Amino acid sequence: MGAMSEMPADWKERIGLDKVYDVAGPEGNRRLYASWAETYESGFVVDSGYVYHRQAAEVFCEEFALLDQPVLDVGCGTGIVGAELARLGVSVIDGIDISPEMLAEAEAKTHDSRPLYRRLIEADLTASTALADRAYAGIVSSGAFTHGIFGPETISELLRAARPQARFALGINSAHFDKAGFGDWLQQRQSTGLITGLRFDLRPIYAGADESDPDQWSCIAVFAAV
Repeated sequence: MGAMSEMPADWKERIGLDKVYDVAGPEGNRRLYASWAETYESGFVVDSGYVYHRQAAEVFCEEFALLDQPVLDVGCGTGIVGAELARLGVSVIDGIDISPEMLAEAEAKTHDSRPLYRRLIEADLTASTALADRAYAGIVSSGAFTHGIFGPETISELLRAARPQARFALGINSAHFDKAGFGDWLQQRQSTGLITGLRFDLRPIYAGADESDPDQWSCIAVFAAV
């Protein structure tokens, strides 16, 4: 596939993103990903030149030294972020996702002849979950913070599950970042002492992403819990 800047105006429809961006609410997302799970990697990831999962994992691991401590993969889907985390040395990974079909794909993945994920959790992160308090030394996400899925308020549940000084790298679709007010929300949490070290790292979602289209870019929010 050529660079995304060379794609026609209907590129979102051609790779199925129109359906993703039009879905709203937990039930809509469950239905969408139930139908998409088996072909997500062989179709969408390959056809779009998707590199988002590698970008998020690499940003997360740049300053994460606790490679033997538990990390939560938020919106883990079929496990492509988890596979990148394992490749970079993270050894204890849990995944959480709303779709049992996507989780079944993740459950089948292995790394070094063992299951890729220690634990897989089916849950709706827009509501309270059974995640334990202060359970994770790191929390990473790629693809879940986008149109029709998670807004900034979801981060509160993740902060509850984070240990003091836990590292976050949350990939947020750049268009959604602006519309949903992620920047202000996170800055407020930093000003009130809930997080520290906040920065934003702009990374492409697709190989050859068009600089003029924010839907082809991710604003990765990097910070630590307090």
